[in-house]
Amino acid sequence: MVLGTAAILLVCVGYHQTSLPCASKHHEIGEVRWSPASECPPGTECGSVIVPKDYFDPSAGTASIAIARFKATKFPKKGTVFMNPGGPGGSGTRLATQAFADLIGEDWDILGFDPRGINKTSPQVKCVDSTLDYNFFLANTVLQQGFTVASSSNLSDPKIEAQLVEQSREFLALKKTQAELCAKNMGDELRYMGTANVVRDMDFMAKIFDGEDGKINYWGASYGSILGAYLVNMLPHRSGFVVIDGIADPVNWSTEPSHKWPINWLASTEKTHRLYLETCSQAGPDACPLAEYADEPYEDIEARLESFFDRLAVAPLSVPFTSRPGFLTSGAARALLLMFLERPPQWADSAQAFAEALAGNGTLLFNKLVAPRTPEYVRLGVTCMDSPPPASPADVPTAEDLAAEFIKTMQEVSPHFGASVSVGEPDGGCQYWPACGPERFAGPWNATLEWPMLIVSNTMDPITPIQSGLRINSLMPDSTRLIIQNGPGHCSTAIPTLCTTKLVRGYYAGTLPQNGTMCETSYTFFPDPESKPDGAVLGALDAEDRRLLGSARVAGELLQELRRG
Repeated sequence: MVLGTAAILLVCVGYHQTSLPCASKHHEIGEVRWSPASECPPGTECGSVIVPKDYFDPSAGTASIAIARFKATKFPKKGTVFMNPGGPGGSGTRLATQAFADLIGEDWDILGFDPRGINKTSPQVKCVDSTLDYNFFLANTVLQQGFTVASSSNLSDPKIEAQLVEQSREFLALKKTQAELCAKNMGDELRYMGTANVVRDMDFMAKIFDGEDGKINYWGASYGSILGAYLVNMLPHRSGFVVIDGIADPVNWSTEPSHKWPINWLASTEKTHRLYLETCSQAGPDACPLAEYADEPYEDIEARLESFFDRLAVAPLSVPFTSRPGFLTSGAARALLLMFLERPPQWADSAQAFAEALAGNGTLLFNKLVAPRTPEYVRLGVTCMDSPPPASPADVPTAEDLAAEFIKTMQEVSPHFGASVSVGEPDGGCQYWPACGPERFAGPWNATLEWPMLIVSNTMDPITPIQSGLRINSLMPDSTRLIIQNGPGHCSTAIPTLCTTKLVRGYYAGTLPQNGTMCETSYTFFPDPESKPDGAVLGALDAEDRRLLGSARVAGELLQELRRG
């Protein structure tokens, strides 16, 4: 059933957890359609798998899941590892690479796939005619520029709440517009997205590629950790080797409306922000132009940034000399800094961009803000099927509710970024979403597994905090092992270490690490522009370790590109 576009409340009653129905040959279910080699990424086989669109209603027809496979080069082959880069919205087919084969093991087939609604999988969530139309829709709105807070130092000022309420009204109106466009252009197809359906797809494909008794093996990062947590708890008897990295809390994800997710996500952000400032201070102005001199108190750098944000809150910065002239708001600048915190290799670039903006030239920051990205309705096709629908009209979040949640998050968790998540993580407005799926999973989250799942968490991940990894570990104490990487960045691949890389590779080879194993990081966050800081480190490694670390870096860059692409 598809509700009309005027509806503002969806109540999904019940959800299925039954076995796969029979299907006729008419639907071609189970067929693998291989593409010509010229259409595939180098070194891979690619194509599509025809699966049931609805695993509980054969009459719904079929879906086509795009796949790419990097085949094992060492035998006997152990099986297939399904890959997810995160998002949600990232294309998994691009993960079928030599780099990930190195990280997981040459005796596995690496199978990347585009989940429901995404990229080359059909049906695809496409709510407007073109990316150009989508960019026109976003331009200069709160969806692109983020939420501006007059000052993070005086959150009790009633003007701040009034300002956030006004912006939230615009945000909700835009989200309603998106939902109505999706209803008009997608109709009933929106019902078949969501994480539970993707788990069913992996189960279906694992039986095709590894036989009826073949386990579902998996690697996923960021949102991919949600998919992994769903997999092992929906189908514990089917789960094999499963690694999740950069952990989002599946309990929070499945039981709280999406406007309440950031208070959980930002638990480690302030620690990351402080490290950014401290390492900038230590590097000095040659390497980090935000600093005025080496070992300047980090609080002074912070004060200049905060003064800049406060000035933008009153008078946005004009950016005339770009391919798409515009302006930079305080909300956009804060959101961009949060996004930079996720990727330490970009910290030096971010310092240059912010230093130029402080001097009056916002071009570098603005170009990053308006760079092409995956349309957010692709993400909403997943998140709005996973997050709980309002149980009654009283549960529909208002502009005042959103503003109150922002202030609560700033007061309790992250004063600098409590209202800054929406640009990098474009969720919300699911009360307007025009579809309920055939299945929505909301736990329990304490399954017993034959082979424990491996959890990888950074101590200073600014968007998927270590608390989320610890929570899954505590809910499944006998069925998980936790690796802690002591450092910043989103996912362990942000700053690859041999320690983590070897533990993950060893896990797929059958070796379980001790729970709570700590891996230290060593990284030059703001390198001297004249130096090559990694040369000495790489030179001290043997050939195999150099290869592993190089592959981990390639994988990390690819993951970052896919999540923001």
